Amino acid sequence: MLAKTGVHHYSGNNIELGTACGKYYRVCTLAIIDPGDSDIIRSMPEQTGEK
Repeated sequence: MLAKTGVHHYSGNNIELGTACGKYYRVCTLAIIDPGDSDIIRSMPEQTGEK
C-alpha cells in the first residue's frame, strides 16, 4: 500500500486488461480515480494478504 492507496495486480495480460476497460488496445497501467457505477472494482478478487 502506497500512501493509503490500494494496489491490485491484474492476473491477466495487458490485452485482457484493455478489453476489461472497454478499449481495443493494450493497457499497462490503470488508475481508478472515481469508480462511479463501474463494475471493474467489484470484479476484482478479494485481497487475502498475499504478496
